[in-house]
Amino acid sequence: MEIVLYAFTVMYTPGPVNLLGLNAGLTRPPRESLGFFLGVALAMFVWFVVIGFAGQLFVVQRMLPYIAFAGSAYILYLAFKVFRAPVSLDAQAAPAARLVFRDGFLMQLLNPKNSLVVIPIATVMFPGRGIAGGELLACSAAIALGGGGAPALYAMAGHLIGQRIARVEVFRLCHRLMALLLVVVAILMFRDYVWYSDVWAVLR
Repeated sequence: MEIVLYAFTVMYTPGPVNLLGLNAGLTRPPRESLGFFLGVALAMFVWFVVIGFAGQLFVVQRMLPYIAFAGSAYILYLAFKVFRAPVSLDAQAAPAARLVFRDGFLMQLLNPKNSLVVIPIATVMFPGRGIAGGELLACSAAIALGGGGAPALYAMAGHLIGQRIARVEVFRLCHRLMALLLVVVAILMFRDYVWYSDVWAVLR
């Protein structure tokens, strides 16, 4: 039970992936972003399998600055994509910008905050419960699906909000605020995982 509670608490708090889910829901039905949610779930599953079976925590910690750098750059790209997304209230004219499987997979794969979920569970909680082998795969898949469900839930919330907005200007403002928040997230991620790392200290 503590594994479920811990994973739920970390995965369902606001973050770059959940913010994108919320923004997608503002202008699209959540079902149209299903690929994005599946990409998020698969990326989290990959993290669980690699760390759960390899168990080489020191390798993951050494790689985090590089993962964070790539993740920050990708978040900035998505922020630009959100900022430039056209807005239309015409149901027949869907916005051009759409989150797809690749966006969800790459963003979650390059998100160093995965470590907050995966490392404690895969290296402490799973072994403590004797979870290994096929059971590890099954538990990892279940948690990963929950991870994909987080942006889906945010998208549904965004869709409910979007149904009550009737002005293009408000939609456009929402897009730009979300883009700005993503830029802030990317900067904070770079600062926390890259700027103060030993790797960056050597480069400086």
